[in-house]
Amino acid sequence: MKKLAYISALALFFSCFISCKKDKAITSPSAKLTFSQDSILFDTVFTSIGSTTKLFRIHNKNNGKLIISSLKLARGTASFFRLNVDGVPGKSFTNLEIAAQDSMYIFVEVTINPAYDPITSPFIYKDSILFEINGNQQHFDLIAFGQNAYYHMPNYKIIESPTTALYYSLDTNVVGHASVTWKNDKPHLIYGYLVVDSLHNLIIPQNTKIYLHDGAGIWVYRFGNIQINGAKDFEVTFQGDRLEQEYKDVPGQWDRIWINEGYSANIINYAIIKNATIGIHAGYSLLDGYENGQTTYTPPNTTRLFLTNTIIQNCSYAGILGHCYNIDGGNDVVVNCGSHLLEFDYGGNYTFYQSTFANYWEQTNNSSSSSSRTTPSFVFNNYFNGNQPKQPSPFDTLLFGNCIFDGSLAEEFNFDTIGNSSPPGFTDPSVFAFNYCFLKTGNLQQNKAPTNTCQISQGISYVSPSTYNFVLNPGSAPLGAGRPQYNGGYIMDIKGNSPSTSATNPFGYPNMGAYQ
Repeated sequence: MKKLAYISALALFFSCFISCKKDKAITSPSAKLTFSQDSILFDTVFTSIGSTTKLFRIHNKNNGKLIISSLKLARGTASFFRLNVDGVPGKSFTNLEIAAQDSMYIFVEVTINPAYDPITSPFIYKDSILFEINGNQQHFDLIAFGQNAYYHMPNYKIIESPTTALYYSLDTNVVGHASVTWKNDKPHLIYGYLVVDSLHNLIIPQNTKIYLHDGAGIWVYRFGNIQINGAKDFEVTFQGDRLEQEYKDVPGQWDRIWINEGYSANIINYAIIKNATIGIHAGYSLLDGYENGQTTYTPPNTTRLFLTNTIIQNCSYAGILGHCYNIDGGNDVVVNCGSHLLEFDYGGNYTFYQSTFANYWEQTNNSSSSSSRTTPSFVFNNYFNGNQPKQPSPFDTLLFGNCIFDGSLAEEFNFDTIGNSSPPGFTDPSVFAFNYCFLKTGNLQQNKAPTNTCQISQGISYVSPSTYNFVLNPGSAPLGAGRPQYNGGYIMDIKGNSPSTSATNPFGYPNMGAYQ
């Protein structure tokens, strides 16, 4: 019994000794912290706009506690970086304790003052966090790439819009036609909806970079006009304003480019539109809820969009949404969207040549159940739901030549139509036809649509659908399977290449799709 008591007392002594040792602060100047990483790097941060929050951990791997006598930013209170240490915000801290074998989180943000940017190109802003322990100093590096921009911020509200914060891009005091041409020497950053109002024209030159905040978009209101004038290798790009690597392929980061009827045709040429909710929404305003009382829904010829040499990818809902509109397209690539690539509602006129529409959404969204797609990529509807009974608004034209309609589902088409003037049963090839197209479908054959020149549900091999590279691999069925009379005048492809002859294509027929 005495022996057991002796052993218990001895164990208690060593436990207290070890505990006291851990509670005792280390005073040696050789004691150091270790860090969970060697630095923090912020990808491009727009000046005057705050960054995302990043964090790292500091570890005390010693057997006694450490007292950090000073933790501060090297640039002091003037630093563009901000810290939060153990839940307390600030730029300098004193007498912080870290227990033995314990750690502490440090959170970092940055907002760069526009006055710091002497030029328009990206610049690097650096600072360090300095740690002083027992007279010994350690540092942890912070690096941010800054970029100045043209800022478009909301300055008034419209109750009837999808968002209540809207920005007017032109001078509101101008009466009649007004035109604004954006500069492309710096990016443009949009918060809320940038509105091109009636009789106003927005011209966007080649090589313009446009970043849109969460929920933001561009709205070309009825009788407004937009001209997006990109060029090969100098495309106009639209994407979200989160430039960290982890946001590179996150869909739904901004809303859409929304175009109503105009006094002249809208033009989008050589644009890259990615990571939106809807890439392009071309809708007759009477059907989008902004006017009432009209029962005829045939769009005028000026309700028109020319969409050429444009890539739309990774939209959370749809690539192109058309509401009783006229869209003429060619050399377009619309790929990997969460619900539909093309959704054309309430009829209209749609013509596309030499375009690739392919939906392998799961391959760019980790194939998780939350991102799997069950909806067909191509949806065509010819009536307006707002009327009771439903009123047909027929497809006056639905023509496609030398196009690819592909996807990961067995059936990628859905015609939701009423009446006798639209499919099924709509067999006038001058108005409704798929000429020398690849189609992932069985429904079109069942509906006796004019698809006799098409390839139905054969396999296609692309270079890399998961990285949006839909160039055809050798041996793919659409190679040389198009015909010149159905190229719509698009002799060169989106990359500037023309069809070439080969042993398997001696006549130099064009490929189906946007890539030769």
